[in-house]
Amino acid sequence: MERAAMFLAELAPQARWVFQYLLRNPGRRIHCTELVDKALGGPNESDPARRVAGVLSGMSKGHSNSERRLPFYWWEAPEGSAGATYAVRPSVAAVFLAAQLGAA
Repeated sequence: MERAAMFLAELAPQARWVFQYLLRNPGRRIHCTELVDKALGGPNESDPARRVAGVLSGMSKGHSNSERRLPFYWWEAPEGSAGATYAVRPSVAAVFLAAQLGAA
């Protein structure tokens, strides 16, 4: 719980928005276009895959300081498709949501 709180405290704002969206949708694979539209306020004018990947680089400080792996999974797009999908396991989401409540 302590490492989760540390991770959250170190997130860059846009990385926090994306991660919060993933936490509110545990266990569901979310395509990068949905993350741009719903978590980052759209629009998808540029490459959404590149935009999400860039935003998630804002997790690097929290990732290194908390000494834990990144708390989400990602899958590359299938052959002939574009953009990755991302998900947080329900058990991981529960830890981070509890850490948020503890910090409030």
